[in-house]
Amino acid sequence: MNDPITRTLELEPLGPLLDREEPPDPAHHPHHEPEPTTLTIPVVGGGEAVVVDEPEPGYRSTAALTLSPLRAGLALTALALGAFATGANEASIVALSSQIARGLDVPVSRVGLLATAFALTVVVAAIPLTVVTRRLSKRVALSGTFVVWTAGVVLAASAAALPQLAAGRIVSAAAHALFWAIVAPTAASLFAPHLRARSVTRIMVGAAAAGVVGTPLITIAGGSLGWQAPYWGFAALGVLLAVALALLLPGAAPPRPDAPDTPSPQHARGDLPSLRAFVRVLAVTFTASVAMTTTWTYIVPFYTDVAEVGPRTVPILFALGGTVAVGTTLAVTPFLAKHAVPTVAFGLVVLSAAWSLLATGIGWAAILGQVAQGAGWAVLLAALLNWAMRHTPWRTEVGASTYTVAMNSGAAVGPLLGGVLVEQYGLRALPAVSLGLTLLAAVATAGVDRTMLRRLSVPRQVRLALEARDAMRARRLEWQRRTGAAVGEALDSAGQGAARAAHGGARRAGSALRAHVRDWAELS
Repeated sequence: MNDPITRTLELEPLGPLLDREEPPDPAHHPHHEPEPTTLTIPVVGGGEAVVVDEPEPGYRSTAALTLSPLRAGLALTALALGAFATGANEASIVALSSQIARGLDVPVSRVGLLATAFALTVVVAAIPLTVVTRRLSKRVALSGTFVVWTAGVVLAASAAALPQLAAGRIVSAAAHALFWAIVAPTAASLFAPHLRARSVTRIMVGAAAAGVVGTPLITIAGGSLGWQAPYWGFAALGVLLAVALALLLPGAAPPRPDAPDTPSPQHARGDLPSLRAFVRVLAVTFTASVAMTTTWTYIVPFYTDVAEVGPRTVPILFALGGTVAVGTTLAVTPFLAKHAVPTVAFGLVVLSAAWSLLATGIGWAAILGQVAQGAGWAVLLAALLNWAMRHTPWRTEVGASTYTVAMNSGAAVGPLLGGVLVEQYGLRALPAVSLGLTLLAAVATAGVDRTMLRRLSVPRQVRLALEARDAMRARRLEWQRRTGAAVGEALDSAGQGAARAAHGGARRAGSALRAHVRDWAELS
């Protein structure tokens, strides 16, 4: 943030600051606490989230600094297309669950296990792969990522049995985890620091297109050409992306973060850090994610077999839900800074309405439920991430990683729970269980005390400005106290010196007078 009050907190010495009214020159301000920019775009049954939290946009090598604007723009477009491909591939199991079950002659509940395998791989692989590849150039890391991703989707496309399809999903999930771990700093490093948020936002546009365009196209292609066809399309796109990123991204390796001449980047922290409150956010996140994926992993067979929605209508429903989700995300963003918890509660209420509509098993109610699900899930994802960033007791990127682990852990448990329900009670039981879990998350949200709600109602940038003002006042009073004490001590010292000087002068005057008296007596 750039408000003058916060900037003045870091200026030294204090004396000149007290004598002027104009704001200080920001060029002399060594560090400020930035406002973390949270970007989250929902896809079918999940979501992609990025937190822009560092004032430095990552390492910019000489090669990155010398990129032409055209090449940098093409590289950013390739990264956005990569976000589209990975997001659509993640949601493909939901869109193709019925076709895969028929093609491989397995129960649809077993197909849901593929979603669990994907989510668990993302949880386990993200951090280790990021650490292993941190010393590689962006060109090598991301082009290699799409080589691995392409191998995974080829393995899935050529699968004749469920184990091979699961292996392909696991391989592509590992590449998915690495891509989303490094795509934001890579996109940011292509442009000047002040364009960081804009460049990362373009990546999220690609992820948004996965829900609005990608999932409906996958559903149509799977229904007309077979479930393998979308994966062969992903394979061709993966080859294109691997080649494009190898040609467009800078090749120089980033500087070592632990090098002695490399300044350590500053990171934002939660402005209301609280481990207890952060755990509450994680609990709500996990429970809501389980509720979501319990039903949504099997939503296509639910639509066709329970709600009796025609197969040709399902892609339209996916497109409708994706469009509503993106529009709702944009609409709810202005309310997050002051109303994070009420926005979470609102999202849970809308999701509860969606599950209630789906539980009726009626066709028109299913359509309304799709719209309510898209809106509620979008609101919930955006608000939960913002709420988590307010309370994280650690650096923001650590808190965001922990939040992502909670979200993906719920996405791994939900399909397992849904598979058991489908086998034991049938598809109609899914929305009722999701409704119960969503209400449980709502109860946890309602437990936030009013004092914390009042504190959260103050936006982060306002809170930091007020804290900076209070700190400035404290420093000013301390300076005045010290300078006042020094003046008092100086006055006391001067007074005592004058008294001693006066006493000495009186003694000398008395001695001189007595000498004059003796001299006069002798003369007389």
